[in-house]
Amino acid sequence: MKSETLQKIQEAALEEFQEKGYTKASLRQICKKAGVTTGALYFFFKDKDQLFSSLFAEVLEALNKVMDQHYEIERQSESTELLQMLLNKDSGQEDYKAIEEIMHIMYSHRQMLLLLLTKAQGSSLEHVEDQFIDHTTKHYSELVDKMKKLFPQVEVSPHLAHWISHQQIEGMVYALIHIEEEKEAKAFLDNMVSYMRNGWFSIWSEEQMKEKEDK
Repeated sequence: MKSETLQKIQEAALEEFQEKGYTKASLRQICKKAGVTTGALYFFFKDKDQLFSSLFAEVLEALNKVMDQHYEIERQSESTELLQMLLNKDSGQEDYKAIEEIMHIMYSHRQMLLLLLTKAQGSSLEHVEDQFIDHTTKHYSELVDKMKKLFPQVEVSPHLAHWISHQQIEGMVYALIHIEEEKEAKAFLDNMVSYMRNGWFSIWSEEQMKEKEDK
């Protein structure tokens, strides 16, 4: 449980960062708003960046956890299981479930995440969106490699996994910024997932049909 002093500092910091952004925010003003000394602030945080990052630690951890759990299901799938997923386009319930969990977390902390996405310039979290994209790219690169083993005749660009990751993460960011209601955002993300899944299937489907005809 947070100490009362720590809670006051973080609440004041959140207000200051929302008003001025990371770069222009003042530690002195944060202490003044919190009613604490600078020494009290430095007892908990070594600098402004650590204080700023602490505001997002829990929500970023929650988002990473959901994403990792979803990716792990696909990561542990053998090539034959991925083939069954390819043959059954209605097998994407895990995709929709993960998106729903992620969007619920994001909309439960919408104002805080908007701060992170729009006013973090100059902090160590300035490129947090790229960090999520890189993490997702690693996962999709592994999936592409598995599918290439099933269909070695299919030519796949080395840029595909990175591009797919951009679309996925930027789609969620787009929803958070432009759509106020979680329900509407979920409908949009469901559309996005359907679009991306069909695109994924189409890469392999032509070769798949050839193999079925040969049999």
